[in-house]
Amino acid sequence: MSTAAPCRVFLGAPSVLTAEQEPELERWVAWIEQQGSEVVRLSRDAYGEDPWRALTRLLREVDGVVLLGFRQLDARNAVWRPDTKEEDASAGWWTTPWLHIEAGMAVALGLPLLVAPETDVEDGVFHPDVWGTQVSGTELSPPGTGADDWLNAVRAHRDHRAGTSRDQR
Repeated sequence: MSTAAPCRVFLGAPSVLTAEQEPELERWVAWIEQQGSEVVRLSRDAYGEDPWRALTRLLREVDGVVLLGFRQLDARNAVWRPDTKEEDASAGWWTTPWLHIEAGMAVALGLPLLVAPETDVEDGVFHPDVWGTQVSGTELSPPGTGADDWLNAVRAHRDHRAGTSRDQR
């Protein structure tokens, strides 16, 4: 009886976290591993001179993506589109723009994507209005709440990828 290979899950998060955010990141790592998955990270220095190639290569080798939208920029006093008919107050807290790039690349590659924003982070992919079939969203804490559909999609991606590998031999 053969067992399926573990899923490989890319975990994206800001490189610099507060002392309060660090344990939350570790809880997510533990949760992903408890699901029988291998956590894949790309450190800031691993991006090198060509970050797009490094990230694309890595994302092509995973079965799913988790992006943790930790607070990085306090934009509560900022104004969107000042002096236009669309002027509006900022959403509040923003995370790192790199997570939005990683999200776009994951979607383009057809990877199941789970985003988990910290309280008051609602920019881009972390806004609940954009969550749907390929982009799943949940609260940052506790890890994995309501992520069953995402987990099933990750496992299906792994099985499809394994089947494709066998077919190419």
